Amino acid sequence: MEQEIKNALGLGSPELVIESKPKPEPEPEPKPTVTIYDFGALLSKHEPPKKQR
Repeated sequence: MEQEIKNALGLGSPELVIESKPKPEPEPEPKPTVTIYDFGALLSKHEPPKKQR
C-alpha cells in the first residue's frame, strides 16, 4: 500500500526531475518619490496669481 501511494505521487519514478530555482531578477533602481508636500510646493510655485475682487 505504501508503495502504491509513492507511485501515485510520483516519488518512486526516476522521471521526476528536480528543477533548479530560478535566479532572482535584480531589483530595479528605486524611483524618487514625490510626497504630497513636494507636490503642494510645486503647485503653489506654478499657480497663477489670484485675482482680488
